[in-house]
Amino acid sequence: MSDFEFCSMLHSWGCPIEQYVGRQITEDQYKQITGNDYVGGKS
Repeated sequence: MSDFEFCSMLHSWGCPIEQYVGRQITEDQYKQITGNDYVGGKS
């Protein structure tokens, strides 16, 4: 299972996936999964 598939599965279960952006998935992949732009802060 890829990181993208893992995060998609978590999202389908109602789990937040924001913490995976930048580590396991890209902002574009986040948008593919959720349908929303990623607006999290960058540190």
